[in-house]
This record gives sequence, C-alpha cells and structure tokens, in this order.
Amino acid sequence: MSFRRLVTYGEETDYGVAPSDVSQWIGLVQTFNGRVEQAGDEIAALDAERLKRPVVWGIDVSPTLEYYVQNAKFLKYAFGKVTTQQPDPTNLPDVYEHTLEISPDYVLPSITLLEHRIGNPVHGFQYLGCKVESLELSWDEDGFLSASMEFIAQKAEKVTSLPSVTTDDTEPFKASQKTVTINGAENKYVTSGRVSITNNHVKYPRSGDWIQGAIADRVDLEASLDVFYVDSSLLELMLNKTPFDVSIKFARSENDYIEIQLLQCYVSVEAELPAEGELMQTLNLRPSNVKIVARDNISSY
Repeated sequence: MSFRRLVTYGEETDYGVAPSDVSQWIGLVQTFNGRVEQAGDEIAALDAERLKRPVVWGIDVSPTLEYYVQNAKFLKYAFGKVTTQQPDPTNLPDVYEHTLEISPDYVLPSITLLEHRIGNPVHGFQYLGCKVESLELSWDEDGFLSASMEFIAQKAEKVTSLPSVTTDDTEPFKASQKTVTINGAENKYVTSGRVSITNNHVKYPRSGDWIQGAIADRVDLEASLDVFYVDSSLLELMLNKTPFDVSIKFARSENDYIEIQLLQCYVSVEAELPAEGELMQTLNLRPSNVKIVARDNISSY
C-alpha cells in the first residue's frame, strides 16, 4: 500500500456533476477534511422501552481545507465573480490582471474536490457540488499568506481512478512581501491580520440522502489587523467615525502580486496599556466591500 496525499479540483458546469478534469492545482494544501457525517437523531416513543431509537435522515458533506496561496485563482470561488484583462498587451503580453468581486448573484459557482488518498491500490474520494461557505485569508509575521476554506457540498463518493497532476512549485506569498496602506498612508507596523468572507448558504431540501443544492444569502465581511502602537492616528479614525479604505498587497514583483482591498471600513480599536512589553493595537474592521486584484501570467481564472 502507498499513500498519495493530494487534493485537486475541477469546476462544475452542472451542479453536483463531476467535470472531466478534476486535476486542477489548488495551492500548497496543509490540511484537508472531507467532513462526511450522518444527519440523524435519537427519538423516544411510547413503546414501553427505556432505549431511544437512532434514526438517519441522510448524509451531510462539508469539506474544509487550508493552503498556502501561490496565486488568486482558487479564491474566486469564495467571491463568485472574476474579470480578467491585460493591462499592457503590447509591452507585457504575458501579464494578466484579475479582479475578484462579491457576486451579485445568489447562485455561486460549484466545484468537485478530489481527495487522492491511496496510490496502490488506487482510490480516493470526490466531493461534488462544493460551494464556498467561508474563506479566511490570514498571515502572521515571518509566515506565508494562508487561506482557510469551508464548503457546503452535495455528496461524496469513492473513486478508483486518480488523474495525473501538474504541480506548481511557485513559492507562496510571504508576509515579508506585504505592503499595508490604511486611509491612504502606508503602515509598516502591521504584524499579522485576517480577512474573512462568509456566504451564509441556505441548503435546499434533501432528495434521498443528499441536499439538492444551496443558495447564498447576504454576505458577512470582517477583517482585523494587529499593529504596533506608534501614534494615535488609528484611534482617531475610530473616534471620528471616519470610513476609510485598506489595501494589503503581497508582491513578488511589480506584475506578480495579490492585493486585498477592504473598502469603506469602519473600525473598532483595541489598544490595551500593558505594564510591560510592546504597545500593540488590534483593528477590528467592518468593510462595506472586499475585492482582490491580482496580477500573474495566468491567462484565465
């Protein structure tokens, strides 16, 4: 027996139907959990017994994964909308700019996730009808940009054939490559942060064991930044109730970057005064919108 630890995906044309190509690279996946569970209960009846009766209504499937981000392509499934253009096709024919936005459509795209588990004898599990329920982008000082995703899936099934996969050896984006701009001014004192999107899907009723689909509801947007306290400017933004924009840009080069844009944010600032140690502050941000602008050599997301 040989293990084959790998997770890939393919974009579905029809919800819950696996595409012909499920070998697409996600990123440097660190953890994956298929989270397949029986949906059931224990019931009591007027049957002269002390024992309850276990019942099963169906199967719930809600995979999770965490990976280090090499490009923004897989992130599009949390946003739902992507547009691509060439900023300078004459002088930069291999550079493409992708803008990821919160989709106005309540039906988000679905994918099939493929868990490559055993290489010999071959088998794995595929998770069909996966829609991104939540995304959290985070980074710590001296770490990589990490993405954690939770999905709502329709069903899971075992497969006994696994595709060949072309890996991507590009180094993930690092915290040391970031530039953070708050209210138009660069801030060099941000140590860590997180940005989250939750799509709040509502599940359709089951047909047999499996749900028939899921539709997104109103989206929740949150973010936080941990910053060294060097002046009162950020506290003043809170006190003045001033909305402002935040840009967090991870750049490997001028035309190879991911920029997270937090638009029209309000902030609550936690700035404890400790008896010793560094003075820090945490910015809890409530953005009105979130976008990602990325440049790379990928022609289409």
